[in-house]
Amino acid sequence: MSESTGGRVSYVLGSTFHPSRLVEVARAVEAGGFSGVWSTEDYFATGGFAGAATVLAATERIQVGTGLVSVYARHPALLAMEAGTLAAVHPGRFALGIGAGGLGWLDQQGVEHRRPLGAVRGTVEALRALWAGQTLSEELGSFTFDGVHLEFAPETPPEVHLGATGPKMTALAGEISDGLLLSVFSSPSFVRVEKEIMAAHGGAATPVTTLAFLSLAPTREEARARIRPLLGGYLADSESAAMTDALGITAELRALVARGGPEALVSEMPDKWVDQLCVCGDVDACVAQIQALHDAGSDEVALAPISADTLLGDIQELGSALHAG
Repeated sequence: MSESTGGRVSYVLGSTFHPSRLVEVARAVEAGGFSGVWSTEDYFATGGFAGAATVLAATERIQVGTGLVSVYARHPALLAMEAGTLAAVHPGRFALGIGAGGLGWLDQQGVEHRRPLGAVRGTVEALRALWAGQTLSEELGSFTFDGVHLEFAPETPPEVHLGATGPKMTALAGEISDGLLLSVFSSPSFVRVEKEIMAAHGGAATPVTTLAFLSLAPTREEARARIRPLLGGYLADSESAAMTDALGITAELRALVARGGPEALVSEMPDKWVDQLCVCGDVDACVAQIQALHDAGSDEVALAPISADTLLGDIQELGSALHAG
């Protein structure tokens, strides 16, 4: 628990540094007083389950989850088996984060990704049935099961957290999930919108984890300069306007891109956009932005660091600041 912000603060690990460093970084996160790690599966960097297993084995107390793995990349029976194994070996410490995933990455592999709402709903139903010891011989969410039964169902099944951006998937998270995972570049305004959608679908008490890119530097100017290329490229390519609609900047953003492409967006977007969409600045500014995400309704803020060179020092500095006082 972070004393300064009154909510959980975790790290997102797996995409911005070589996996050979995962053990030392995970141990630094735990030593820094952070509450957990979400193991990413951004293709083609570090495997989500392999990363989560590594972090669980290297640490003693922190919570670890996949954040997130695509329901299309593995059959639900395989998801149930892999997640069930980690839950059995590390009871109470593992959570399964799933979602549709990056559709462009799936296209690169020729993996079909039709009807995401049905696929996610069917996956969650199958996971819980298999973990409960049931044998499945049916079709769920376009996935086929023929006498599928887990040999070793976990005594304590893991929580299932859903990644969502659009309102329909967020509503589904409120209906069936144990938690909502919000993508990086989620502003406090977007967190409030998502909370309202979940509440309207029975998920008022469903916890929210907000992923956020972290750019920590000695000055705000330097931190913004580091994150601008990443932020600009993402916003220029994003198929969803939900996160920018929450800030009322979608029209202006698209006009910038139309005029000068992603380069114009990187150089000309206001500093205010950067500060709202990332945890960015010196350590005091970063703590304040984490606080703003908590105040908006995030039960947990999970930081995705962009600077591999200063990673261990940044973890120590931010951990000290969050637990000061």
